[in-house]
Amino acid sequence: MNEKKKLILETAMQLFAKKGFHSTSIQEIANESGISKGAVYLHFQSKDDVLYSIFSYYYEKLQQKVAEVNLDSYTPEERLQKLLQTQAQEILHHKEFIIMQFREQAIAMNKDIDELIMKIRINSLQTLASGLKDLYGDRITPILPDCVLLLDGMFSSYMKLIVLQDIELNVEQLPAFIMSRMHDVVEGMLRNHTKPFLPLDQAYSIYQATQPDSCEQTSPIILLSEMETTINQLTMKDRKKEELIETVRFLMKELENERPRSFIFKGMLHQFEGVPELDSYTANLVDALDLD
Repeated sequence: MNEKKKLILETAMQLFAKKGFHSTSIQEIANESGISKGAVYLHFQSKDDVLYSIFSYYYEKLQQKVAEVNLDSYTPEERLQKLLQTQAQEILHHKEFIIMQFREQAIAMNKDIDELIMKIRINSLQTLASGLKDLYGDRITPILPDCVLLLDGMFSSYMKLIVLQDIELNVEQLPAFIMSRMHDVVEGMLRNHTKPFLPLDQAYSIYQATQPDSCEQTSPIILLSEMETTINQLTMKDRKKEELIETVRFLMKELENERPRSFIFKGMLHQFEGVPELDSYTANLVDALDLD
């Protein structure tokens, strides 16, 4: 993404957070960005397109930050803590994005934006589910959906206090505190043979939006992030899984270049051949990066 487009998105995000989406005009975005209205339309077709790009841009930034952290060197509990810490830092760095979301959450967006928001939400829950499964193993499976929602709820509630109400809390200590409480919850439910409140069959309907056939017209960084989540859930030899994850992270790093090299992607996407669960992702990466 070039610097001018990034400037427009960050300026629009601040204005949407301050005034609201419908009360902000393209002309105001142009004025605050120090460019002409026509220059905005060179990069975006409409104000809806700007809003869609804000959500996509923020999610890509978050995925890049998570990818930059070498989670393989941590224990399962440390990985979850590091994930929460990275998310908290990015939320604080983009407070305007969070405020904008809460300003607009009661307003109906267009279909594309609604679908993107749902994709981001579901992918976040699935990432937490993968982390909890790594930490507690198969014994957590029956109560996994409840535990995912409880973990997400705790984290979200504290971050809302910090961002929306300016409550001063130690964000560095928050992930460890939340994981300690999560341990109390999980062990308590297992010890007491607690019946799941959200059964697995209903939870699958929630997670289905993250399956490969829903990733059309998604940015490459999001596709790669979803690929990594899917790989982590596959049953295969550890060595093969590690190789696939390393390939995904290498390609994520390549996307940080202003002009990602197409021959790199053409060569390395062959690594995913023979894994049917990844076929749709690789096909969509080929389309998104115009590798035909």
